[in-house]
Amino acid sequence: MLGGVAITGGRMEAFDFRYSMGELSRGELLDSATSPPGRYVWEVARRTLARVPGADAVVTGNPLLASRGARLADLLRGGDTLRCPCVLTDAETFPVAYVLPRALFDQGLGRFLCLLSANRAATDAQLLSQLTGQIVPRRQTPLKPLAPLPKITAQGYILGDNLAAWQAQCADAVRLIRTRADWRRLPFAAHHPGHAGDVLFFSLASRLVPAGQLAFQRQVVCRDYLDIFQDCGNRLEPIVLDIPAVSRTGEVSDGRYYLDSLAHIDPGVRAGTFMVYCRFSKSYSRTPFNLVDQARFALGDPVATLEDTLYRRAPVKAGRCTLPPAPLRVLMQLSGGWPLKAYPSAQARVLIRALVRLGCAVTVLDAPGLAADGATPASAGSTGRLAALIRDHHVMVSVDSFPLHFASQILGHPTVAVFGPTFPGNSDAPRRAGYRLPTPALPCAPCGGYKACPLDEGPGCRNHPAPADLVAAILEVAAEAYGTPVRERGDAA
Repeated sequence: MLGGVAITGGRMEAFDFRYSMGELSRGELLDSATSPPGRYVWEVARRTLARVPGADAVVTGNPLLASRGARLADLLRGGDTLRCPCVLTDAETFPVAYVLPRALFDQGLGRFLCLLSANRAATDAQLLSQLTGQIVPRRQTPLKPLAPLPKITAQGYILGDNLAAWQAQCADAVRLIRTRADWRRLPFAAHHPGHAGDVLFFSLASRLVPAGQLAFQRQVVCRDYLDIFQDCGNRLEPIVLDIPAVSRTGEVSDGRYYLDSLAHIDPGVRAGTFMVYCRFSKSYSRTPFNLVDQARFALGDPVATLEDTLYRRAPVKAGRCTLPPAPLRVLMQLSGGWPLKAYPSAQARVLIRALVRLGCAVTVLDAPGLAADGATPASAGSTGRLAALIRDHHVMVSVDSFPLHFASQILGHPTVAVFGPTFPGNSDAPRRAGYRLPTPALPCAPCGGYKACPLDEGPGCRNHPAPADLVAAILEVAAEAYGTPVRERGDAA
């Protein structure tokens, strides 16, 4: 729950906004794991002003804390005379709410609120002071000290090193505004450098955000994923990072990686760019929304209704293999970004043997051991090579991985999506002809498992669809896309 208050003269009107569980009804916010807390300060402020267009000022609660509008109004009425702008704190120094003048939004400066630290009142007050040209006081409230904070807040924010990352982006913004007379015209960069699928989602999101709502002009991207950035049609200008992406093992957090990576960005670029931390502030699986929509929200799109979401948009233009569908050529990616995503090897062998028995030509990426079961091994190495392989096959079958998203969301190729430990709603494609998502075997996803199943501690995920279900889906997609059923070898005569 996030509170907002509109102030008009001496009158206050309070509003409540909550993170949506899927409906996106009025008063609900899309829950975006790739948005820093300050992005919600901006969103609540502009939605509150939309409710009261004539308001002189707007107050928004700190997104790290659950707050109701009525409670914020009570805090505003107590204590000393209210100043605007102002940062309200607990009994010590933690920010609990921001009092923002309407002029900040009339001047088109709302996006700068994305840079708030949301955990250091002094730095946030300095940022607001630079934006408004006024001295911004910090006013204590009767709220008990909030420190020490939990590792994960009730709103789902993961703190730890993220606190330092949010502080750094805010402090860097203050220094930049102080040293650049042209600060209002400087570009914003989304710091979201990897991994492969994440760069694809941000690239697609950049294409879907309406021009008038796109708050960013640049994106930090690892050189290893620059071909993905370019081949997926990203509208932003790349800032290339010449270090590996953060490890998926968790040994280095996203927040620590952000802090360490700044030293590897050209000083001249940093001196002319507002860097916004857009890696994961929450676990993305706690929200029902697609990562493309989460990225769109981070980039400035309100995504205010279900009609605005990816699943209500027209699907990408369909792609097809131009070769005759005899034999049916099937390309597979059976491993993903972490061990538990991999399709179990015993089931993979059954699947491949069944397809070969049906007369299909099966190619498997990055799994040479499956050649003994009749598959042809292959490796992509680049998006150009991967695109060529996909177009050379009639159907793509993939676990939750970059090749899946590239085939289904960028190329529009006939695809069968295979999900096990992850939630399909976070990363599958909009429904269309030539796309299938077989029902997972169990109701336990998303589980958060990485190397082992959280239930039985085994190394594999038993939630993947059975081989028979995948064979059926492959044949359905092939018939739908190419109009030719596949016959068993024994029936060919």
